[in-house]
Amino acid sequence: MKYLPDGMAGGKILAVLNRQKITGFFLIGCFSTLIDIGLLYIFTEYFGIWYIYSATISYSCGMVVNFLLNKYLNFQDTSRNYLRQFFCFIFVSMSSLALTLGVLYLAVEICSINYLLGKILAVIIAFFWNYFGQSRITFHVGAREISGDIREYVK
Repeated sequence: MKYLPDGMAGGKILAVLNRQKITGFFLIGCFSTLIDIGLLYIFTEYFGIWYIYSATISYSCGMVVNFLLNKYLNFQDTSRNYLRQFFCFIFVSMSSLALTLGVLYLAVEICSINYLLGKILAVIIAFFWNYFGQSRITFHVGAREISGDIREYVK
């Protein structure tokens, strides 16, 4: 694969997407998304919870599964600072949740798309932001100790 020069933003994006970890992240994301969408359906259809609330609860459940599987299986992260790392994961995931809910709301309320199809569209859009954030911030390559300074991870 031919890359753009390193100084160009496109070259950096291609380099990030070409990493082997993205395949594992994608597969784990698919699994946690199945949990997320399954719970979204159950909460909305069987418990009568508004789809935005259901999406928030179901996303949170999928997020915990996603964190554990990515930490131990995909990124094979050995950091023992679990709490700080989990909060970094939550930070990135919550920004992804905001993006997901925004797309979901627009899909349902503005475009009149079924909430499940809107959710799938939102997940596809949020996937790349989530991968970039989790790989560069939460599970930073090299299993370094997390300092808490976000500028260190987005160089």
